[in-house]
Amino acid sequence: MYQLNYHSKSKLGLELEDLDNILAKANIVNSERNITGCLIYHNKSFVQILEGHKNDVLQVFEKIKNDQRHHTITLLWENNVEDRCFSEWNMAYHKPNSESIKEYINNLLLLSMLSDKSKASLLSFWTSVRRILSDK
Repeated sequence: MYQLNYHSKSKLGLELEDLDNILAKANIVNSERNITGCLIYHNKSFVQILEGHKNDVLQVFEKIKNDQRHHTITLLWENNVEDRCFSEWNMAYHKPNSESIKEYINNLLLLSMLSDKSKASLLSFWTSVRRILSDK
């Protein structure tokens, strides 16, 4: 099993419809390739973790790097791992709205605190999530 996570900035003017399209396409591609993971979007930033067979994950990441809906893509961590951390999720995503943003942030912060920190990939991922949640 192989994992990687990255951080990127969204293009100016990214709309909720764009996020829906990203998620729809990711769910199709990731399901076909048996890739699981989690995608967080907040404050014009993405943090994503992908896990699956190395060739599949790297091919998907190449497509992600060429996607014009974001830029400044920074690979945070990549390595072989024993098990999936998001085995039940083809791609987890929550679309916050202005009424639920505080709940969204609090839930993600709680999830980051409760997550397994013994794995470098998760430590890197949740540290990056906490960073974008705290950015103003």
